[in-house]
Amino acid sequence: VAKTEEDFASLEINVFDAQSSNLYVHHDIPLPSFPLCLALGSVVSSYRPNDDDENVTAGNFVAIGSFEPGIEIWNLDVMNALEPTLVLGGMDTRGAEADWMRTQMMPTSTTIVGGGKNKNKKKKKKKKGGQSKPGLREGSHTDAVMGLSWNSVHQQVLASGSADGTVKLWDVSHNMGGGDYIRPSATFTHHTDKVQSLAWHPSEGTLLATGGYDRKVCLVDARSATASSSDANQSIK
Repeated sequence: VAKTEEDFASLEINVFDAQSSNLYVHHDIPLPSFPLCLALGSVVSSYRPNDDDENVTAGNFVAIGSFEPGIEIWNLDVMNALEPTLVLGGMDTRGAEADWMRTQMMPTSTTIVGGGKNKNKKKKKKKKGGQSKPGLREGSHTDAVMGLSWNSVHQQVLASGSADGTVKLWDVSHNMGGGDYIRPSATFTHHTDKVQSLAWHPSEGTLLATGGYDRKVCLVDARSATASSSDANQSIK
């Protein structure tokens, strides 16, 4: 359950004990922004093509969309996690972290007695004013994330709908081994307004239903993501 109390947002995972008929909170995860949607999925985290199905390792993950453009994915098999397993899109803070490190390593300005001007302090202030705010990651949503859906066939694929009017497909297995952040596998722009509802077909892993504020319900063939733009538009009903 994703909820807010005044200015505090959190995610609660409740477990029901059938023997004692007791419902208790198993996870309590603080969230940085007010949640709008969530999706629980069993994601394959370890797989080798020559292995049998019994050797495939799957984990329990929950994806959370909020008023922020980033999508947080938390591993529910980890107790007392301090940060999400990964974040899809959102703010790119790598430049801000580098600027902060350079600021920490700069020598401090000296104080000049006698009313003289401190030129070093003036230059430092000028540099601070010229710093630019960090932007969004490549391929990120640009507005709130309003809908999420895990694919039940291809369990590592997540679909997201946003207030920016786009639908994006993410393959989270691209980041299971670490490395750079994940970019979307496909982006659809067939809606003309906010996209709030998403649902994958339970057995056909390439069919995705989307609904938006433009009063349209569309059926998307995810295979059209690799086709040309004209072919992709024809595959959306």
